[in-house]
Amino acid sequence: MERSFLLRNGDRLACTERAAIFTFSGPRAVLSTAANGGGLRYDLTSAFNHCDCGRAGICQPMEGRTLREHQIAAARRLGLDSDHTTGLNTAANLDNMVIITKEWGDLWATAAVSGGADVNALCAGDPAFLTEDNGEPCAVPRGTINIFLITDCALTPGAMAELMLTATEAKTAVLHDLMQGSSVSSALATGTGTDGMVIICGTEEDKRLLNAGKHFKFGELAAQAVREAVKEALFRQTGLCPQSQHSVLQRLRRFGITESSLAARCLAGNTAWSAAFSRRLARLDRDAFLVAAVSLYVHLMDQGRTGMLTGQEAGDWANHLLSEIGQHYACPLPIMGDMPLPERLERYLSDLLEASLQEQERLYPEEPPI
Repeated sequence: MERSFLLRNGDRLACTERAAIFTFSGPRAVLSTAANGGGLRYDLTSAFNHCDCGRAGICQPMEGRTLREHQIAAARRLGLDSDHTTGLNTAANLDNMVIITKEWGDLWATAAVSGGADVNALCAGDPAFLTEDNGEPCAVPRGTINIFLITDCALTPGAMAELMLTATEAKTAVLHDLMQGSSVSSALATGTGTDGMVIICGTEEDKRLLNAGKHFKFGELAAQAVREAVKEALFRQTGLCPQSQHSVLQRLRRFGITESSLAARCLAGNTAWSAAFSRRLARLDRDAFLVAAVSLYVHLMDQGRTGMLTGQEAGDWANHLLSEIGQHYACPLPIMGDMPLPERLERYLSDLLEASLQEQERLYPEEPPI
């Protein structure tokens, strides 16, 4: 199904599950992170967001030797002039692309966003595993947040660069609000490893803006549009939302505490509990008291990791929280010594699960523990 939009500057956006094409109705100033048509350009006639996945969700091989050649091939296949277009690539279904406009007086900003951050979320400064040799291609994980920002204002080159900063911070704020963890470290994600952005502005001198930062109304509008669009796009693509994150395992995944790691501890002496373990963990995973307590514990780990609390301060309050959890579930806190905070929590959760399974087995010896 094709969706068609007439934007406020007269440009048109045609969107299907495989491509979103912006066709300009006049001269535009465009700042793009793309390999083809990237940088600051005044001679472009279009921009696109292209899904590289087929109907079965399998990413197709790259066309050409480099990303630039791949984007040129995609532009030509979409019927666009590759010399006068810029485009981004994604694995997201573009039926899930979200378009949000915010306005104040004569100012307006439209954000068009596609995104997924479930497998490729990263924090800036995380360990990186890829290097580039003269543009030679290298495989990167799926998961991308692509942002297109459109306005009829004529931003100076500096203001366009500032707008990219504002929009990037807005995207990161959403990921932090949703407690999306990095896929390779214990930090909260600031984006994904393949994010892209295209800023599309007018060129009329009577609408020139010199600033697009957070102190200025235009910056506020753009950031609001990006935040709302990113949040909705992530929900449409992968279901990421406050409800999906209301989970013990989701909060702990970035620390390496998973169903598998808990099972390895809990089932070491009794593999017959395997099915019952999964059922019991599923119940505790969404338990309101435990989710809230673990969330506070996670915050202590973050505060200790960044030096906002000393190790002693974080450790003392972590033990206090574990004691409160123990009282709530009538499962005493074991002696843990100077064990690191993540290991303390993982050990206690596995002990809690094991005690629950033992109690079920004692009370209902003829029935499988649940």
